[in-house]
Amino acid sequence: MYSYIKGQIIAKTPDYLVVEAGGIGYEVQIHPGMVNALPGVGETAKIPVELSVREDQMALFGFPGEEEKNLFRLVQTVSGIGPKVAITITGSISPGAFALAILNDDVNTLTTIRGIGKKGAQRLILELKDKLRQLELDLAPASSEFSPALAADSIDAQAISALMVLGYRNQEARQALQNCGRTEDDSLETVILKALKTMKV
Repeated sequence: MYSYIKGQIIAKTPDYLVVEAGGIGYEVQIHPGMVNALPGVGETAKIPVELSVREDQMALFGFPGEEEKNLFRLVQTVSGIGPKVAITITGSISPGAFALAILNDDVNTLTTIRGIGKKGAQRLILELKDKLRQLELDLAPASSEFSPALAADSIDAQAISALMVLGYRNQEARQALQNCGRTEDDSLETVILKALKTMKV
């Protein structure tokens, strides 16, 4: 229903922002881990938001960027993950680091997130890897402009898989990799971060 709110930041706390747009003050829920990445009081900003509708309440959640918003949506497709846990995940770990943890079966990293125990981390890995396998059905390049199929263990292939974990299609991920200006010395994490920057709206 809502994609973003553009307006002046009237108030800012570790838990929420008040954004005034069109004469209306919108209370936007955030996570304390996002505070430093969001604009300050008095600034005019475009805040990506997601509306969560529950039986007993409606709430707007806000994010520093579209990648964080996509991660918030993604983790709620996992059984047992609601908006409160989703915003904690999104505020506690970067999208790139989250994708790496899923690909590497890194339970230890995921359990550092408050509210995520060992079983929850294993469920995140299992269900999101299943989702990735479905996405990989379109791994064939869409046109000749893309490079041939990549070796499964190459940095490029792992970076594409990580971006697909975050909800991007294979073609989008490949294009971002081509445009990100990566070098031979870049680590997997650096390549993912560079590719994500090319996708920012």
